[in-house]
Amino acid sequence: MTDPEQVIEANLKFYFALESLDLDLMDEVWATDASAICVHPNWNRLAGWENIRASWEQIFKNTTFMRIDVSEVSVEVQGITAWVSCLENITTATGDTMHRAQAYATNIFIFEDDRWLLVLHHASILQNSQERV
Repeated sequence: MTDPEQVIEANLKFYFALESLDLDLMDEVWATDASAICVHPNWNRLAGWENIRASWEQIFKNTTFMRIDVSEVSVEVQGITAWVSCLENITTATGDTMHRAQAYATNIFIFEDDRWLLVLHHASILQNSQERV
């Protein structure tokens, strides 16, 4: 349970679900109850899985491509709670327009039902990192 490698794997599964634009995969990585919290860049705080899932559905519906490379990964495990901080290098497409940006993210996981589940994702875009490609 306290193995940081398991937390890194859970974090990578989140980014794989994000890049895949796949709600079913998101269902598998998130804690799907009222404790879940998400703060997308330039959005208000979302609480509860239903609200968070609706936001991912909206994002996925309007996005044709997404690639996120993470770097500067730091992992901490304390009992049944773990957190990952990382730099997200984001490339997205909406229609024919490509965008690039960088964001620092904090992802908090809880160990539940023999797996690490995402309970909080908070991403903040770095100023001057957004560009149209």
